Formats: sequence, C-alpha cells, structure tokens
Amino acid sequence: MPDAEKAFARARQLIAEHYVDAAIDPGTLYTGAVEGMLARLGPPTTYPINELMAPRELAELLHGTGGTIVGVGVMIEQVAGVLVIREVIAGGPAAAAGLQRGDRILEIDGVKIKGKPMVEIVDQIRGPAGTAIDVFVQRDTDEWHEKLVRQTVAIQNVESKLIGDKVGYLRLRGFAETTPAEFDAAVAALQTQGAEALVLDLRACPGGVLDAAIKVTGSLLRDGQVIVTTTGRDEPGKTAAAKGDGRWKDLPLAALIGPETASGAEILADALATHKRATLIGAPTFGKGTIESIHELGNGWAIKLSTGRFVGAGGEPLPGRGVKPHLPVPLVADAPLDPVDAVPSEADAALAVAKTWLEDQAK
Repeated sequence: MPDAEKAFARARQLIAEHYVDAAIDPGTLYTGAVEGMLARLGPPTTYPINELMAPRELAELLHGTGGTIVGVGVMIEQVAGVLVIREVIAGGPAAAAGLQRGDRILEIDGVKIKGKPMVEIVDQIRGPAGTAIDVFVQRDTDEWHEKLVRQTVAIQNVESKLIGDKVGYLRLRGFAETTPAEFDAAVAALQTQGAEALVLDLRACPGGVLDAAIKVTGSLLRDGQVIVTTTGRDEPGKTAAAKGDGRWKDLPLAALIGPETASGAEILADALATHKRATLIGAPTFGKGTIESIHELGNGWAIKLSTGRFVGAGGEPLPGRGVKPHLPVPLVADAPLDPVDAVPSEADAALAVAKTWLEDQAK
C-alpha cells in the first residue's frame, strides 16, 4: 500500500470518528496492529515465529526455558471438551497424589470446566508455589476430590527406556537449560542397563535454548566437528563446534525426525547427518532456520522476534528445505507420540525401522 504510514494514521482516525461502536478500546486496536506487524515478518508458516506475548505467556516461556514450571505437574489435553491428563510429571504433586495418565479432571475449586478454553484452565491450575488447588477427578467409574499444593516442578525434557537387550530409546521434548544434564544422565543410565546403541527421537521436538542444543549435539560428536553457524543482521557468522571428549561419540546411533522436528532439533539432526554420525529415519524436518530472542516492551508484554539465522554443519541454510532422512518413513503431521511406557508399539513404523537397523549393524 502506498504511503502506508499515513494511511495507517488516517484509518485510525476514521475508526475513532465513524466506527459504529464508539466505546471500542484503542488499546485493543494497537495490540492488533503489533500482532499484524509481526505476522508480516518473513514468509507465512504453520506455527507463529514472530509473535506478541502477554505477561502470562512470557512467564511460561521463561519458566520453560529454565526447565521448571510452577503448578501441579500434569500435562493436559481436551478430548471432546473434557480435560484429560496426558502425562503426569515425575516428582510433582499430581504424581505424589497418585493421579494417572487418562484421568479426567471435571472441576477445579468447585467450578465445572467442561468446554472452557484451555488458556483459562491452565491459568486456574497454575498459581504461586505453596497455594492449594482442589481438583475433582474421574477414573473409570471412580470419582473423588484431590487437594494438591502447587510447587516448582522440573520439566522432563528427556525420556528414556531400554527397548531391546542392547538398544536404548531417548525422546527429546525440547532444549531447556537443564536438558544437557538430563541427556547425559539418561544415556549413562541406559548404558548401565546394557544399552550399546541409541535411538534418538526428535519427531516432536520444537527446539528451545540454542546453547543447550549445541551442548547435547557436541556430546555426540568428536572434538572440533562443526555443529552450526549463526548470523545476525549486522554480525559476522559465528561457528559453534563440539568441545571436549564427546562422551557419547562412539555409541551407534539412529535418529527419528519428522515435520515437527524444528530449530535446535534440526541443528542436531543436520550435524549428525553431516558428520555421518547417525542414520536419520522418518520424514523431512520443519525447515525453520531462524533464531528468536525476547524483547520486553516495558508494560509486562514482550515480542518474540527473529534476530538471527543459522546455517547447518554442512554449510547450507535449512529454511524451507529442512533436513531429509536417509531412510524415509511416512509420518502424519501432529500425530501424538505414544507415552514412553508404551514404547515400542507395533504402529510405530519409524521406530521399528531404527531398532532393526541398529540391531543389524551389531551383527
């Protein structure tokens, strides 16, 4: 639009003078304008990359990148308007109370929640550490009230399990500041159980803290091997490489990837493929390629803004093309993964291929 800045001011004036509802809040219009500006940055994507964040969303993001949340320790979803516990976080209040995956929460503090927006439900469950919440729970035909005291709960970003006599399975949910230590502890535990090879599941990993992704990747590579090169608008490229002994560099490895594998998870997958460190199995990754940073606006709100790009270990940018698997296996986008205690399932074709491939290499 020609003279867009003047046209914006004119549109704002026309709305103020002629819009049928004289009581419209100017703050609502300016909020929408900021959202519109951010939506215009870069090509359209399935998921928002540059976005406006309300104080609650900002606090949740900061807690997540730190590896903790304040709540009762459940991951939830809505099924036909009913709130269902998808996962219980080990060490949290819900786990201590004996709540289980599949339990239904019908009321919170005496208020029915069926059909309520998820954001409202999350706000009801979250709260200051040390405060109590009463949930009315249904499991099969049993119903009861459970009083839970909110506390700081460590987010489990790495899950693991032995899925064969000598094959360990690791699922990465995201990269927080605590993820490298979680990853090392999980691999060490699998080795103690007898694992001599690993399947690394990145299919539902959206990325996270860049430094954490680099540390995890470095633990699987040899000293000096390139991991990623990052650039800013007016900054020269900065290359990150593996440092130290690469404590897991000799373990045979297969990695599962798919359309939900993004950002830091793509950096990891690309580096493993470039250095012939792992066989990639599944479908092409998301193809994000940008680095975001948080900029506060001075009123409790903030914007998440792309301030850099990254180039994979092979020297090629990842946006649009993503990382391609060595062994393609069709995957359905947004398909939920099985809980770790149900892994491996007969329906998980990609994991079956990875397990078979690793077992064949050991013969």
